[in-house]
Amino acid sequence: MNRSPRRHPGWPIIALALGLLCARRADAVLDIDDRGPVLQAGNFVMRVTNAGILGNAFFSQGLSFDPSFEYPKGSGHECLNHAELWVGGRFPDGHVRVSGGPMLEWRPTLDPNDRVIQAWAGDRGTRRGVDDDGDGKVDEEILNGKDDDGDGEIDEDVQFAAQQVLAADYTDDQPAAIDYGYPNGEHHEPFGLSVHQECYAWPTPGFDGVAGVTFTITNHGTQIVRDVMLGVYADLDSRGRNQPAGHLDDAVTWVPWSSTKFTGISSIALGPGVLEAPNNLYVKNCFETASGVVPVLHDASPLSTAPVVTLLGLDHTIDPLAQLTNFAFPGVHAARDAARAPARDTTFHAWVFAQDLPPGHGGPPVLDEDRYAALRGRYPTLALADQPHDDAVLLSCGPFPHLDPGQSVSFSVAFVAAASMDSIGNALTNARYLYRGTDVNLLPDRAVAGYTNIYNVGETGTSGHEICLAAPQGLTFHYDPHCPAKIYTYVPPPIQDPGVSAADSTYTHDHCIWTDLDCDACTGLNGSETTLHWLNPGLSPPPPGYHVSPGDHDVTIAWDNMPEILERAGIVTSAGFHFAGYHLYRLTQWKRESELPPPAQWELIGAFGTDTLNRQTPLASIVDTTVGYDYIRFGQKHYPIGRYRVVDHKVLDGFDHLYVLTSLAERLDSVGTATRIERLESPLIAAIDSVVVPHTAARAIGQTWVVPNPYRGGAPWDRPPVPGDPFGRHVDFMGLPKAPATIRIYTVAGDLVQSIEHDGSNGDGEAAWNLISRNGQDIESGIYLFTVDSSLGHQIGRFVVIR
Repeated sequence: MNRSPRRHPGWPIIALALGLLCARRADAVLDIDDRGPVLQAGNFVMRVTNAGILGNAFFSQGLSFDPSFEYPKGSGHECLNHAELWVGGRFPDGHVRVSGGPMLEWRPTLDPNDRVIQAWAGDRGTRRGVDDDGDGKVDEEILNGKDDDGDGEIDEDVQFAAQQVLAADYTDDQPAAIDYGYPNGEHHEPFGLSVHQECYAWPTPGFDGVAGVTFTITNHGTQIVRDVMLGVYADLDSRGRNQPAGHLDDAVTWVPWSSTKFTGISSIALGPGVLEAPNNLYVKNCFETASGVVPVLHDASPLSTAPVVTLLGLDHTIDPLAQLTNFAFPGVHAARDAARAPARDTTFHAWVFAQDLPPGHGGPPVLDEDRYAALRGRYPTLALADQPHDDAVLLSCGPFPHLDPGQSVSFSVAFVAAASMDSIGNALTNARYLYRGTDVNLLPDRAVAGYTNIYNVGETGTSGHEICLAAPQGLTFHYDPHCPAKIYTYVPPPIQDPGVSAADSTYTHDHCIWTDLDCDACTGLNGSETTLHWLNPGLSPPPPGYHVSPGDHDVTIAWDNMPEILERAGIVTSAGFHFAGYHLYRLTQWKRESELPPPAQWELIGAFGTDTLNRQTPLASIVDTTVGYDYIRFGQKHYPIGRYRVVDHKVLDGFDHLYVLTSLAERLDSVGTATRIERLESPLIAAIDSVVVPHTAARAIGQTWVVPNPYRGGAPWDRPPVPGDPFGRHVDFMGLPKAPATIRIYTVAGDLVQSIEHDGSNGDGEAAWNLISRNGQDIESGIYLFTVDSSLGHQIGRFVVIR
């Protein structure tokens, strides 16, 4: 993957902070190393940390070679350098600070288990809206690796919202962050904030370029933080293959987007004895529209085929008190002044900066006071965003007037990647659709005189009553909870005398009243009082657990039957789908721009199903009947890895092979007189650590040979080097003895070049050498001698290297 060092004010801070990490490694465990947690259920790979950083900010330090935000998966195209959470605010004395800039001001706690946590749909406790643990509560846990409800179990009943979720927790007041002297000379002064971060990915086409993120920020300190601003600073990129400096020629185009969703029909009765039907009913078709303009980063060259990317603000905490408008009622002024958040989730703004320009002249701010000004939109931004630069986007929302001890605010954003500017609009609409989710009716609705929709009865979100509102602590106010104006003002033709009148209810802190605060019949719709954000457009079935064992000219793949259990129990996939089988893929073409080639280079070598309509191999034919079940789940027998077993004989010794198993679900859809099969398949997820290499079998002493011989600067099994996996080349010693052995390699002058320890006791008769000497240097061309010593004897041989 082509990445190059970035030169901007943040990098010296990163480098020095990394030195601190090395010196104080025992303080906390930072998930920033190589081959760490990545979000990969979609058609992208995004690195996630537990330090308020998204993407891979540590490539240039040699700490991690993971993708940052690679789209499409395996392409080598990067859409992000790194992004950071910024939280700004005012201390009681009025001075401002921002946590999150410089990087590593957010850190996990000293608990060694405070890492990035990964979960997949179908894992235990991930059924949304279901009492997974049978304790009478639904989705009461948070995905954080902790026992939140005190029942001795961890993450056993969470509200799971995607195919894959990565969660992390961190704070801004860890000693390692406070004690460090940052290069800009500014001391980190924490607010005392804790953050719970969740990242989401979906495999469904059309939604597989969206990485959703929700941050929940809690004041765990003892002082009020005022004028709080929330933001994400994202150094976006659009770099194609073989473009080490591709980040320097990016540009930004502001793109409008709009999303409209039909949410239902509101039907509100005026009550018995008021008018006659049909005038007794107020009926309204409800639509919800969201729109905006976002900065889309793309390659400045009109001929570029690199993807485009943007950062979309979706939602943030609101305070219904800010919607109070009728000041004729007593106490309303004081109640509105106590609002701690904006009235609507419409305060998102985006600002563009150039990493290659100085601060104050279009470049990013480097001091907290300037960062806070940037969050408020009061810092100089890039004047000509459509010109080539190393661009970054700051997305912010707020201000939130105050964040008291114990209070929380949250906001959600989406990183959205698309193949081109032509497709980014649809991707933005899909991202909004994912976040909007669905409204559900979890609380029983009250009926009066046979009606569940009378205008002045709004318990549990009926008749336009969208919220159960209480007064702030220490305050009392009066208000009309029903807003009859929506009925006789907006019904065409207007109802002049609906027979309803204004109500005067008293709001206290210890009791809430269901209220139509926005005077809109389409919020608080038909009792659907609970919104479930991050709607899954269709859960794909999970892959099975499997194991791969290399042999001599063969590889054995074995797996379990967990996907069948979960699909038949209705735990995963959508309604109407049924388990259909498994697909087995093999990677043998190592043409790549990143650690693993894209999915198109994977070969389907086996299709196993419950029927043979699509020429699948019958599943029953690969069952190992000697493997018994190990436990019962959802009333079904679970068979461990080994239930199914396949041997791949079309492999070569010494070559790298990688295998992935997916599971499938199908349903029949009727369109007119035609019937079609709709299929869902689990994501193709692989890791380079799972590479297997078939080996020659161990044998008697005196039969070892070297392949290839001569070595002419390469071998057929070499895989192209990429950052993070630079040494794909090797020669192999084959036919090693069936015993522990030592291979020694010499020059013809008798100088020892390298020693290799190999244990062939288990039948493995092959050992690889990467042509690096024991001094860490590439070897020269020439003739080399080798010896093999074991308890079975001694052997001498030779081979030739031509560079």
